[in-house]
Amino acid sequence: MSKYLERITNYHVTRTWFPQHIDLITRPFGDVATMVSGLVRQFDIDQARGEQLDILGQWIGRSRQVKTPLTDVYFTFDKEGLGWEQGTWLGPYDPETGFTSLSDDVYRLVLKAQIAINGWDGSVAGLDSLLAVVFAGSGIEMQIIDNLDMSVTINAIALNGIAATSAELIAVIKAGELNVKAAGVRIKALNIIDPARPRFGFDMETDTVLGYDESYWS
Repeated sequence: MSKYLERITNYHVTRTWFPQHIDLITRPFGDVATMVSGLVRQFDIDQARGEQLDILGQWIGRSRQVKTPLTDVYFTFDKEGLGWEQGTWLGPYDPETGFTSLSDDVYRLVLKAQIAINGWDGSVAGLDSLLAVVFAGSGIEMQIIDNLDMSVTINAIALNGIAATSAELIAVIKAGELNVKAAGVRIKALNIIDPARPRFGFDMETDTVLGYDESYWS
């Protein structure tokens, strides 16, 4: 029953037809409110799927389609990194030579990155927390290193190892679709790092950079 029925006076509430009439003419207000609250849930970026994400992409300014086809992303038994929960299923209309339409999960991550860029002032301060929010739960830790020459080095660390990370996500990172940088700043290097294969570095020791006999040349 409509909440408007609670406002009917005692004299009229006992009349059978009057409350029914008020309920009938006010019920659409409740239906509209329910529909609008449903739209808010459906277009929440963490819950939206399919066409809902595509509409969000139009508002945010990023298409699901990528300019450069992504290769080595389709599921296969006989290639490492493209097995269960890694490779993407080849759809009936997908080109066999390259992947151009992102899955919902990866597209959602691209949209979150674009939202962060749209609200970012371009400064280094706060960049770490911004990246942590964007890539939370993705299995990727993104590091942006300012080279102080109008260039940055981007390190994408596959926390669970590259072999256990979505091949599509790795391909999207390599294609530069998740780069976070200020306008006019160039990408000097983009590295995909597996913690199991730390890179060599002088006078450094981190989870991903080690010295002689403990690391690999990049």
